[in-house]
Amino acid sequence: MYEYKEELYEMARQLKQFSKIGVISHVRPDGDAIGSQVGVCLWLKANGIDFAAHNDDALPEDISWIDASVGIRSLDQNALESCDALLFVDGNAPKRFGKHMAWFENTTKPSFVIDHHPDPFDGYTYMVSVPEAASTAELIYGLYEQTDLSMLTVEAATAIYTGILTDTGGFRFSSVGARIHQIVADLISRADLKVSEIYQRVFDNRKIKHLALIGRALNQLRLDENTGIATMAIYRKDLEETGCRYDELDGLTQFPLSLQEARIAIIFTQFEDRIKISFRSKDEFNVNTLARNFDGGGHQKASGAWYEGSDMEKALRDVTEAARRQMAQA
Repeated sequence: MYEYKEELYEMARQLKQFSKIGVISHVRPDGDAIGSQVGVCLWLKANGIDFAAHNDDALPEDISWIDASVGIRSLDQNALESCDALLFVDGNAPKRFGKHMAWFENTTKPSFVIDHHPDPFDGYTYMVSVPEAASTAELIYGLYEQTDLSMLTVEAATAIYTGILTDTGGFRFSSVGARIHQIVADLISRADLKVSEIYQRVFDNRKIKHLALIGRALNQLRLDENTGIATMAIYRKDLEETGCRYDELDGLTQFPLSLQEARIAIIFTQFEDRIKISFRSKDEFNVNTLARNFDGGGHQKASGAWYEGSDMEKALRDVTEAARRQMAQA
């Protein structure tokens, strides 16, 4: 069990000093990023604070519906200049916020962070960083908890619930403990959430093209039974020929990781000049350490990185060899 009540109370106190706050989440936003962003924007609104919500990338279709009450926009420097302070959610360093990084580095505005990724950048005015938390949305709930839970609207509760749901893999990751279930029970009770409907909107919305892409990806699934390293390669042509976008790849990691003998899963996605690598672990193997070999990072059991160059076979060799070396040193 971990405690972060005092930090969130202090965060709430400091945020209440401002009239308008720019709220920014990370590039290629997922359910936790958008759920946290919407949840905290509605907290600001409930406290009489104006906000401007921004993100570099378009919202994925499976979670864009939770933004109906906020209106997240792409980077608008003039809009952010009108804010008194900046609040970053679900990212531990400026580089996680895309084009906002350069703008952030040149602004003198107070900046705040609420996040659950390890090893955060320490140049913010004030930060709540809890790596033990299962999601950033859990911390946004804590912000309400340390002020007034009656401010939780249906929209805010839905956003927070969606953030927790997606970042815990449907409540199946080892980061899920009693605290998470207590939060979820309170959200459901306060807002009368229809959790089956939320689940369907997030997970049961695939199109035929998605299944076609999954089929191609499964043809590239490989398992080294000696090490438990499972890999899956998604080529650029797979995305182009099926008509899928990168943000429609969510959920593919469940397939290699579901193999009985698998210890870790590594998903490779080919772009024009580099390869995106997603790491997942289901035992004590630290994929955050592995990702750092490739200028990446994240959590112990879920991390990401970029491999420079588009040579998929070389990326497969180099990354799996790094994984083998780390296993041998354990």
